Amino acid sequence: MPLGEYGRRIATAPEQILAPEYKIIQALRFTLDVRQPFRGLRGALMELLNLIDGKAAILPNADGNMTAESLQKEVSTLAAPPSTALTQWQPNSAVVDRAQLAYSAARQLLDANALLTDVYFLYTPSQIYMAALRLADPVLTDFYLSTKLPASSPMTPKILATIGSCADMLASYDAKNALSKEERAALEAKLDACRDPSTKDMVGLNAKAKRGDEDEAEEKAKRRKIEREASAKEGDDLFGPALGQPMAKVETGF
Repeated sequence: MPLGEYGRRIATAPEQILAPEYKIIQALRFTLDVRQPFRGLRGALMELLNLIDGKAAILPNADGNMTAESLQKEVSTLAAPPSTALTQWQPNSAVVDRAQLAYSAARQLLDANALLTDVYFLYTPSQIYMAALRLADPVLTDFYLSTKLPASSPMTPKILATIGSCADMLASYDAKNALSKEERAALEAKLDACRDPSTKDMVGLNAKAKRGDEDEAEEKAKRRKIEREASAKEGDDLFGPALGQPMAKVETGF
């Protein structure tokens, strides 16, 4: 996404976005490949669509009675999602629409609830996206998990319990508990009092740093020029100046 478009979406000037860029990257220790659940959720949608199309890839440790055809038949006969599910799918709609609507509802959870709860501190990206998908359509998600986790595996109950607890935390978010405008202003005032003075005017500091880089580059260029001139002068003192014009003929009486 271009910087101008990103700034427009969050109603912020581009220079205000770029000003703290270096400090943020330092805080991330230059780890720019941030693990997040959105990519995994997209992968789950692709696998669900393959299941519906009868093109599922069977895992080596899956139950022996699983085939692409049997999974395709099973996913088309799943029960409807419960009334508490977040999906908008209706039983008379296509199965492909069920997967797409479950993905859309889970994506909305990741865009809002996941950012406003503590799930990112307590769970992995894969657990977060599976929990969001489970809240969107628990029946479809449980079927999808059954193609990945053999029922006989001792780890299956633990994994399902972890996903369930993550889903409970996501579902616990209530927009009514959000801070009011006055509460946010009071909190921002407290944070401003605790802020490092060197980070209060990030835009000005960033512009000053850029000017300093330009001045430093000019200073380096001047030093290199002086060094070249000094080196040339030393050569002249040692070997004499370079020959400019051809020497004039000397007239003799002979």
